[in-house]
Amino acid sequence: MLAPVEAATGQRDGRTVRAERTRQALVDALLSLLDEGHLTPTAAEIAARAGVSERSVFQHFPEREALFESVARQQYERVMPTLHPIDATLPLAERIEQFTRQRSRLYERIRGVRRAALLIEHESPAAAAWLTTARRAKATEVERVFRRELDALPADRREALGAALIAVCAWPAWDSWRSHQRLGVSRARAAMAAAIEALLGAER
Repeated sequence: MLAPVEAATGQRDGRTVRAERTRQALVDALLSLLDEGHLTPTAAEIAARAGVSERSVFQHFPEREALFESVARQQYERVMPTLHPIDATLPLAERIEQFTRQRSRLYERIRGVRRAALLIEHESPAAAAWLTTARRAKATEVERVFRRELDALPADRREALGAALIAVCAWPAWDSWRSHQRLGVSRARAAMAAAIEALLGAER
């Protein structure tokens, strides 16, 4: 028979485990809704997807920033393993092929979450911070992969061409091709590759 202290500890541990499961279910629910394109789900919709009461949303995430932060962290954890450094010593054509293939997969995967984050960036410090980090990381990767070509540019052209290169490889360009021009994934990827080739090839 359990001693009173042991029984109380077990009860607390059980409550902790249930609370963690509920929190995780809510994060998973919000991510799945965003992935499906439901960019502004209500607490009731999140709770329904998680299979819990609406009150649970506010119990476990009394501040919505905490929920946004948890979602952002999980998004990071599920996306990062899919990204692999591209060998910057490869011929330019091979780098462009690998880079655009990887970036198109990434952008398709994060599409719903990124759009939702952009809607709340102006009012959510958590969303703004994660977006800023992602933008910087993506810009740094562009500069690393195409450093050889950028370094070969005339000094008076390097900064402008580098900025243009980062822009055509960034999310807004991808969303423009996919959402505004209504291109399929393969055609949008071809557009990105063509833009990179045009920028780098024009100055070689």
